[in-house]
Amino acid sequence: MATTLLRADSCGACGSLGAEFCCSRCKAAKFCGPECFRKAWKMHKAQCGKERSVPTSGSSSPGPPATLQSPILEGRIFVSIVAYCDPELPTTLRALLSCAVQPQLLSVGLIWQGEGEPLRESDLQHLSQLWGLDKARAVGENENKRGKLSLPAGHDLQWEGLLGGRIRLVRMPAEDARGPCWARYLAQLLWQGEELYLQIDSHMRFVPEWDRHAREQLLSCAARSAKPVLCSYGRGYPLGVPHDWMPPSELTPCLNCAGFFDDNDVLNIRYRTLNQDWPQPQQSFFWSAHFSFSSSEILRDVPYDPQLLMLFYGEEILMTVRLFTHGWDLFSPSRGLVFHLWEREYRRVYMLDMRKLYAELAHASRRRMHTLLNSGPAPFFEEVPDLWPLPGDACPRKHSRDPFGLGMARSLSDYEQAAEVSFRNRQLGDFALRGGASDESLFAAQEDGGQAAVEERCRTSWRSIAAK
Repeated sequence: MATTLLRADSCGACGSLGAEFCCSRCKAAKFCGPECFRKAWKMHKAQCGKERSVPTSGSSSPGPPATLQSPILEGRIFVSIVAYCDPELPTTLRALLSCAVQPQLLSVGLIWQGEGEPLRESDLQHLSQLWGLDKARAVGENENKRGKLSLPAGHDLQWEGLLGGRIRLVRMPAEDARGPCWARYLAQLLWQGEELYLQIDSHMRFVPEWDRHAREQLLSCAARSAKPVLCSYGRGYPLGVPHDWMPPSELTPCLNCAGFFDDNDVLNIRYRTLNQDWPQPQQSFFWSAHFSFSSSEILRDVPYDPQLLMLFYGEEILMTVRLFTHGWDLFSPSRGLVFHLWEREYRRVYMLDMRKLYAELAHASRRRMHTLLNSGPAPFFEEVPDLWPLPGDACPRKHSRDPFGLGMARSLSDYEQAAEVSFRNRQLGDFALRGGASDESLFAAQEDGGQAAVEERCRTSWRSIAAK
């Protein structure tokens, strides 16, 4: 039988000896690798211990009940997307579904900040087909899929379900936008108990079968960490490519690395291209906001901070440290899974649309960030925190500790030593500049061919925005 283990190191699928891939649930059964584990799961899960429910942080308002049977390989994926006046959004959604092996296991929490509707009728029709839905039936189900996000001081936001609730949508005018941290916090409140969490941007493309590859890589990480996060920046793609664009097969992945401290003393993260694929996901020390894949336990453990209004530069390094201090380990994918549109000239940018408000609110948010990172003075006074709901909460409630602060599993000093970063002294070691890679020779010196032009457009776009 597939799950009979004659020896402690025999594979639970094929019986081969020397198996080192451990089941992330029971920590006992071993397999040759993710492929053998996937084949044996249906037989193994009966012996894999009792079913678990999504854990909750706190006792007064538990998250949505969800039974986990195979949380990584078979679990539902909640996809968080926020969009500010971005015309690429519909194509990103089509790419997300069309490149997935199991689109039926995907649901989307979408925050639209802009005028009009984010999705036209033709977009909904195409998405319905990609989800394998009967459009008329889905619209009928949608009539009952509505709700509200209960926020402090009675500032509730309405959400609407599209296509039978597979898309949960919050609409707001562009002038009400308050930056990515605020929007991503709202998107996380749309979670309804899905076992896995994926965060992406509204301008992305995907490799074929991205979901299968991401699940298998996360499963590989789970053999090395109880709290793994698969994350990385995406390589650039050119504006105008369709949702079913096939990326060049020879493109290698990239690794997030420390970049530089900017004029506001904020550590900026950049990506560096690798010479070849990793043999397996590698430990990483710098998180990416536009591709992050993990258990949905992360939503209760390290939710986005709604107080970081208009913060853009600083979002990722602060989340990096919060995740680390809460015991989450970052891993960079062994191969590229997503592509990102780094160009910005084609769309509106909130920091340019609302220059004065951006400057005021971002300054206050950076003060909070620097306080948490011990890299600047504390605020002039401590404000009484509002009662913010967390993902899974029905309404705002009082928390025993700051749910948006650092964790207690590891310290800020532990992170600085591990990553070779000093926030107070604005110093970066070679290890940080390499993103944890062992040697400079692992990186490509320069892009070749058509991708070189794409990467140069990315750099040009970033420089032009920064200069405004």
